[in-house]
Amino acid sequence: MDIFEVMNTNRAVRRFKSDPVPQDVLDQVMDAAVRAPSGGNSQRWHFVIVRDPEARAKVGGWYRQAYIEHYDPIAAAAAAESPARARIYQSSRYLAEHMGDEPPVLILVCSDKPPGGLDAGRMAGASVYPAIQNLMLAARALGLGTCLTTIHQHNEARIKEYLGIPASVDTYALIPLGYPQVSFGPLTRKPASEVTSYDRWGHVL
Repeated sequence: MDIFEVMNTNRAVRRFKSDPVPQDVLDQVMDAAVRAPSGGNSQRWHFVIVRDPEARAKVGGWYRQAYIEHYDPIAAAAAAESPARARIYQSSRYLAEHMGDEPPVLILVCSDKPPGGLDAGRMAGASVYPAIQNLMLAARALGLGTCLTTIHQHNEARIKEYLGIPASVDTYALIPLGYPQVSFGPLTRKPASEVTSYDRWGHVL
């Protein structure tokens, strides 16, 4: 697929078919992920691919708990403001309810902690999120749906212990992957002109 078509139609997918993802297709997605830019070519990323039904149910259960406890009240309040927000809330709530049983693949994206154990703050994901974007774009090009989620971090300690992830590694995202029940795109976004300045803040063409 043309790269611009991929980007323009890569909407968040939260409803999945039960069809398994073939290994060769999954290999293509992961190969694209590790082609991403990495600061200093450090390549500190790691990917835990969860396909076992019992493991998916465990991880999905912790995701659901975190969603209900930390996100649901905020999302429900936002949903009351507009029909568009209500649709997003309903979709995200559906994913929370079904994270552990519907998507055939869950990908936990991780990275080694920075050297010296320092909290890198806003720089922490600079060498992780490009790999996530590559992963999601490659999935779309191959007819697979994904959704970037981070709510699992509220139960990160439990998930790390269950999956054997060492203390020296942080988790950044939990991505459901599979063939979508719904169609892709087109995306609705603000025009670039509304969020772009030239040479200094607020200076537009």
